[in-house]
Amino acid sequence: MIEPITFTVPLSFEAHDIAQQCAEKSSPTKFKQVYLNTLAVYAVDSYLHCMGFETNLEKSESRDSLMLKFVDVADLDVVGVGKIECRPVLPDADACQIPYDAWGDRIGYVAVQLDQSLKQATLLGFTRTVAQEVPLADMNSLEDLLVYMNRIQQLKPVNLMNWFDEVFDAGWQVIDELLNPKQIQFRSFRSDKALPIDRGQKIDLGMQLAEHSVALLVTIPPEPDSELDIVVELYPMGNQTYLPPGLKLMLTDELSAEVILQTESRDSDNFLRFEFTPDLRELFSITVALGEVNVKQSFRL
Repeated sequence: MIEPITFTVPLSFEAHDIAQQCAEKSSPTKFKQVYLNTLAVYAVDSYLHCMGFETNLEKSESRDSLMLKFVDVADLDVVGVGKIECRPVLPDADACQIPYDAWGDRIGYVAVQLDQSLKQATLLGFTRTVAQEVPLADMNSLEDLLVYMNRIQQLKPVNLMNWFDEVFDAGWQVIDELLNPKQIQFRSFRSDKALPIDRGQKIDLGMQLAEHSVALLVTIPPEPDSELDIVVELYPMGNQTYLPPGLKLMLTDELSAEVILQTESRDSDNFLRFEFTPDLRELFSITVALGEVNVKQSFRL
């Protein structure tokens, strides 16, 4: 058995002063909750700074005076990565509690065990599992957390959760700008989704496709849900009616590098399509490939 790697942070007078200030901004019934949450955020912030990550407390809900009055959140915004939820764990607990308030817009959850005297905090591990209770024994290691965060920084993935707020990355166009009227009518006829959110991106594989270009389309439901069905499609652009034979559309888990789904065009295929339901907080990529040339776009929830 290998002892899991942990990281202990001393809770200084500064930490308790910050916790006191935040707790005083909440209601009397939430004072203790906010106090402990703030100490957990302080510990994770200290750890990430030691590991070379930049954080932005001002963008964190855990420092928002209004949010502190109504919700149970302990998030920390990490620049270029996303928000991590820092959940306090009492000394005798064997599980990490994750309130419903913290289920959205998080890349993961860190369990922070506070000692009885509140003089130190120990980071036990992290999880991407969204549940009210996650056993501490099921937590991933802190090393896995660093690998995961570095991977997100390197990939600069498209955050699909932003689409619900009508925030789209550069290069993602409305479908009407990419497809011809016949293709748009065909998609509308086949769709059984009510007013979905969709965007597309032009994909150019260079000389391998000669004068061909293809449109990669991604569609998500109109509202976020615990099960987020995602549709990925590939269509020829311009005057082309069919996709070139042998064109592959692949879904890959970015952490395991496992190809989860793959479809390939045959003669006279005018589109490719697959639908899947990723786990929340999942990091995945869509690859369009022809021969030895490929274009990959990463996404996260």
